[in-house]
Amino acid sequence: MRDFHIEREQRGAIYLLRLAGAVDMYSYARLDEQVRQLFSQNHHRIILDCQNLDYIGSAGLGSLVGLAKEARVHGGDVRLLRVPERIYKIIELLGFTKVLQVFHDETEALNSFAS
Repeated sequence: MRDFHIEREQRGAIYLLRLAGAVDMYSYARLDEQVRQLFSQNHHRIILDCQNLDYIGSAGLGSLVGLAKEARVHGGDVRLLRVPERIYKIIELLGFTKVLQVFHDETEALNSFAS
């Protein structure tokens, strides 16, 4: 597995975080910290591009659910983009697709905040 890496882009009022590597019990705190830093700057519309994600553990998934719920309190959301099939199956199996919105297309994910 590759080391965990985050690249951040701003698209208007939306932040796109491109994730690569593994979000495990050691690295999920870095993702949590990045998102909470955006929250502290009053940015609550976040898309996590998971295309280059190799793995996400239960701690990372739990964190994502909590972050999405917190963002919604402030009128935003944390949405997922291009989730690899093997990771999507885990998200679906755990029932997190009821809490986390998943998109396959970047434009579609960005536009979802307009509605």
